[in-house]
Amino acid sequence: MMNQTCPQTPFPKIKGPRCKHDKIAIIGAGPSGIHMAYRLKEEGYTRVTVFEKNNYIGGKSRTINYRETPHDMGTVYTQPDYTEIYKLVEKFNAGDLLPMPQPDVWVDENNPTFITSLQNSIRILQGLRPNVTTVTGPSIVIDATLRYIGLHRAMFGDYRGMMPRPCPAVLSQINMTFGEFLTSNNLDALRGLFFSIQTIQGYGKVDEISALYGLIWVTPNFLAQVLVPALPSERKVKILSKGFQFLWEEIARQNKLNVRLSSPVRNVVRLSKKKGFYVAYKDKHGICGERFDFLITTPEMSTMTDVIKFDAQTQEMFLKSFHYYYTTTLADADFGIKGANPQDYYYYNVEKGDESVWASRDSYSSLNLLIDGNYTVPNPGGQQLKTSVYYQLTEGKPKRQTLTRKLRQHVLSTEKASNFKIIKRIRWPYFPRYSVSDMATGILWDIFDRQGLHNIWYIGSSVYFESVMNIVEYNNLLLKQFLQ
Repeated sequence: MMNQTCPQTPFPKIKGPRCKHDKIAIIGAGPSGIHMAYRLKEEGYTRVTVFEKNNYIGGKSRTINYRETPHDMGTVYTQPDYTEIYKLVEKFNAGDLLPMPQPDVWVDENNPTFITSLQNSIRILQGLRPNVTTVTGPSIVIDATLRYIGLHRAMFGDYRGMMPRPCPAVLSQINMTFGEFLTSNNLDALRGLFFSIQTIQGYGKVDEISALYGLIWVTPNFLAQVLVPALPSERKVKILSKGFQFLWEEIARQNKLNVRLSSPVRNVVRLSKKKGFYVAYKDKHGICGERFDFLITTPEMSTMTDVIKFDAQTQEMFLKSFHYYYTTTLADADFGIKGANPQDYYYYNVEKGDESVWASRDSYSSLNLLIDGNYTVPNPGGQQLKTSVYYQLTEGKPKRQTLTRKLRQHVLSTEKASNFKIIKRIRWPYFPRYSVSDMATGILWDIFDRQGLHNIWYIGSSVYFESVMNIVEYNNLLLKQFLQ
């Protein structure tokens, strides 16, 4: 059993723009770029320009409106730690926060069986400990939850936002996968819960990712609140009534942010220290260029090494990151076999590890809290069709033909549905991260220590964690350490 408490290293003060009238370039109009531009404007910075390669704002917070329903293709859910996101939703009147019913977990490919995440934890535990029963299982899961919470707090203390740098003793003791951490601390009873709240969300299998990533995402507050049984209307996991993309669009619109869409940055040349950067970008007129005093970059850092020449140490750190691909497909089909709830997690497919369908979500049912029933929504002809978002994860960039074949096979054979039609598909490079050993060196905090050097800030999913909650909190932390 790990039980380690030791001093943490406080975040350093960082450098930033020299004055409120400095020209600041932000690369990327996803959640991190839009939020940072908004916060800088809020602090009085007057010359902030956001460059976006796509023709829309939002990045991975992409919402497709189809059949009079918003379907979130990237960012979807919130959880109890999303307090900063909740404040933004309220401040910018970006829709209602609606409860999301718990998922149905499918555990038998040949004989569809739907169970809850808690029941899945007990089922997995029974495979490890044959003496566990459905009567004793819940108390074992609750006990493991309490011990996880106590262990988490003993190692990292209480904090908000980004976890402070753990001390060397803690880092050395969690130089392992999250699965190894669970086993070594007798916490395997939580595997089924973490399958639902972590793996299916695209944040890695517990037996692959660094223990630190699991501990960053599954906080004591998160785990404690999602485990508490609740009626569908009281669920702690929420969705946005107008979709997540609407939030970032409203922040940009209401603050009149200077966002240049369809303007990919091709090259950044570092000028002398006092002259800043020359940013070359493409727009409808061709290749253009502009000088800026300060640079903020949001894309996955390993992809930026061809755009800007970082210093050797920074470049070496960024090139160590890697990602998988999470493909989301919006598709129609009629009502076949389905669970009672609007989202389904296919446990047996995750174990296969190929392009199989991991999960699906019926957006209309989710937004209207429909449980155990078919429905008709506006569409040509008025026929009963279910529109779902399907998720497939692969290590390498997947082939469209393979994704289509696997998805079609799933819809027709597993769901026993017909009238299958793909509406939209997006292949996301997802959850950029570092290896177990790199995480144990404290690489995330090493990156933070380099913030502001050479007049650059690095933000976005690859410098800490993929979720919009962590992205927003990271931005706030940067500004706090700069403005203090």
